[in-house]
Amino acid sequence: MKAAYVRVPFQVELRDIPIPEIGPDEVLVKVSACGICGTDLHFGRTSAKEEALPLGHEFCGVVAEVGANVTRFTPGDEVIVENHTSLGTSTACKNGEIVYCTDLYISMNAPCMADYIKTHHLALHKNPGLTPVEATLAEPLTVALDVIEEGGIPIGSNVAIFGGGPIGLMALKLAKIKGARKMVLTQSSHSKARIALARKLGADQVFCPDQVNILEALKADCPEGFDRVFITAPPRTIPDAFEITRFGAIITYNGIDFDNGMISFDANAFHFKRLQLRATHSIPNLRYPIAIDLLKRKVIDVNDFVSHTFPLSEAGRALQIAETDKEHAIKVVVVMEEQN
Repeated sequence: MKAAYVRVPFQVELRDIPIPEIGPDEVLVKVSACGICGTDLHFGRTSAKEEALPLGHEFCGVVAEVGANVTRFTPGDEVIVENHTSLGTSTACKNGEIVYCTDLYISMNAPCMADYIKTHHLALHKNPGLTPVEATLAEPLTVALDVIEEGGIPIGSNVAIFGGGPIGLMALKLAKIKGARKMVLTQSSHSKARIALARKLGADQVFCPDQVNILEALKADCPEGFDRVFITAPPRTIPDAFEITRFGAIITYNGIDFDNGMISFDANAFHFKRLQLRATHSIPNLRYPIAIDLLKRKVIDVNDFVSHTFPLSEAGRALQIAETDKEHAIKVVVVMEEQN
């Protein structure tokens, strides 16, 4: 079978590797489509030349084979697949805290941007009729749901979102549903498609940090301070969030910088302002049923978010477009050839 790996700089290899053999609790999935994530782009920037890294973890497909213990699925079932699945056996799970599960089945150690992938049957959700491209949005949508649910949004809140990538834009839509009064988003000016979508989804203002002083702009826009800040941008933006919030505000952080995660801030100011900083990770993958329902009802519309699709044979070009076409790219999806 074909599977996609990447080396620096964005050199994608389609390797011939064996079709995985499954165990009694596993399922072999024939992949239909796989989204490109920021993690994939990071691999394209930094993977060592001597070690190509596997691509893809936002995927869906069709059950090809089931293990001896699997009864919930049969070959031919269309499924949407988690990449980090709780097996329910950890101490945290037994104490009713599945969000802190450490006993995980991880699919993304192998390339999910491939003809086939094996996974645990607990990772599967039946596809209720979404197209393969729609179904790839379930995983990033669960991340956005985690960001929003962790922070909570009281009705009438003033909300700022740092970062207008797919997760930030989905969070914007979810904030609107939750009852936010004012919604402001920050995004670089070259991302014209993302800025246009932010406005379509209900952003009252979009501020571009390469054009304005973000702190001055946000303070002027909301002098009383934001109730919630959701960060889907690099960690260097966290101290700015502390500056624009009201007393007692909550900041939720999901942005990752693989190269430089260190920040500094005034801990006394943080303390006396009684702020909360909450990290979200979305591992294990939770809230898939909610995400799938939102996609099915087109609350999150694939036509808004997916800007480009490519066949597996053009996975390299797909990765390059996601990285370099800042003006037009929102979400890029690789579709297996027979699905085109």
